[in-house]
Amino acid sequence: VVVKAGFLLYDINEIEESTETFEFEGALLLNWHDPRQAFDADAEGVSEHVYKGSFQYSELYRGWKPQVFRANESGAYDRQGIVLRIEPDGTVWYLEEIDAITESPMDLRFFPFDEQVLQIHFKFLGYGGGEVRFEPVEEYSRLLPQSGNPVGNAGWSIGDYAVSVGEDLSAIAGSQAIGKGSTLRIDVEAERRSGYLVRVVVLPLMLIVALSWVIFWMDRESLSNRINISFIALLTVVAFQIMVEQALPAIPDLTLMAGFLAINYLLLAATIVINIRVDQLDRAGRQAEGDALDLRCRWAFPLLYFVVSPLLLVALMAA
Repeated sequence: VVVKAGFLLYDINEIEESTETFEFEGALLLNWHDPRQAFDADAEGVSEHVYKGSFQYSELYRGWKPQVFRANESGAYDRQGIVLRIEPDGTVWYLEEIDAITESPMDLRFFPFDEQVLQIHFKFLGYGGGEVRFEPVEEYSRLLPQSGNPVGNAGWSIGDYAVSVGEDLSAIAGSQAIGKGSTLRIDVEAERRSGYLVRVVVLPLMLIVALSWVIFWMDRESLSNRINISFIALLTVVAFQIMVEQALPAIPDLTLMAGFLAINYLLLAATIVINIRVDQLDRAGRQAEGDALDLRCRWAFPLLYFVVSPLLLVALMAA
C-alpha cells in the first residue's frame, strides 16, 4: 500500500539543548486508496463518509488503517484531533493534529552561533517497506503559521523545511520480526538568535577581561591589589561558565562558547603570572625590566585577545 504523506508544521514551541529535544505543533496528513471502502454515493445519499474524533476513528471505522508512530519520540504525544474522510472511489484521507516532544541530535560545536536541523521521524508499526510505504507529496507539506504567531520562538528562527522518505530497521508483525520499514522524515532548519547570549555573556565578559588589564598601569608596589583584580575577574568567568553549561548537554565536543571561556581563563591566568614575574624583577632590583614587561603587556594582551585568539578559535572549530 502506498500512503501519500505530508506534514504541516504550525509551530516550534521550545528547543531544549540540554536534552536535545524540541516541542512542536503540526498536522500529519495521509492519503491512500482502499477499493474495499468504495460506495455508491447516489444510493447512500452522501458524497463521503466522515469519521471525526478518536472514538469514531477507533471504534466505528472498520476499514484498514496504518498505525503511525514517532520513531524519535521523547515525552508527550498529544493528539488534538483526528478526521478520516472516505471518497466514493475508496480514497481515504486521514488528518491528525499533533502536539509532541521529539528528540533530535544537535551539533552544538558553534554554540551560540549554531544552526540545527530538527528532525521528526514517522514510521508504520508492524509493516515492512515492501508492504506499506510512505510517498511524500510536496503540496501536503509546508510551514503553516497561525495568525499572528510565526513559526519559531524568541530564541530561534525557522528556515528551510523538507519532507523525504527513507528506510530504517523496524519492528515487523510477522515471522521476519525485524526488517527495513518506510520512514517519513521531516527536517526543519533552525538558526539560533544569538543576540541574547552575546549581550548577556559575551560582551560583559569581554569588558571584564579588558578592564582587568588596568593592572599593567597600576603601581607595582601594590602587588596584592593587582592580583586581587585578576582573581576577581577569573572568578567572574567561572560564574558565567556555570550559567552557560546549565543550558548545554554534557558533550565531549568543544563548543565555540567553551573555547571563548577557555581563552578568558588563560589570559586572566597569564595576568597573575605576569604580576608575580614583575614583583620578582622589582625585588631583584631590575625595575627597568619590570617596566618594559608591563609596557609590552599593555598592547600584547589586547592583540592576543581581540585578534589572535579569535582566529585560532575559528581555525580550531573548522578543523
